[in-house]
Amino acid sequence: MSENSLDLQILRARMSGLGERLDSLWSDQLREHRHLDSDTTECAYWHSGYHQALADLVSLIEGPRPICGSAGKSNPSRPAGQGAESFQPA
Repeated sequence: MSENSLDLQILRARMSGLGERLDSLWSDQLREHRHLDSDTTECAYWHSGYHQALADLVSLIEGPRPICGSAGKSNPSRPAGQGAESFQPA
């Protein structure tokens, strides 16, 4: 399996899990569209999640890159797609 195929498989799996929650557990909350109201907590979380998705995609496209000043150390952040707690700044 090529690296690009694996990246797409990771993204599809992540989307599938989130899609299930959006269609079931979170459907009532989404119908209220509070994420569209500016200056709300829901709006901030929506934009935070969207920012993280873009950062994950940029990370996948660019590939692994060293963190400045971390030569010889392992990366403490998990790669995108490896868990819900994954967070890597853009």
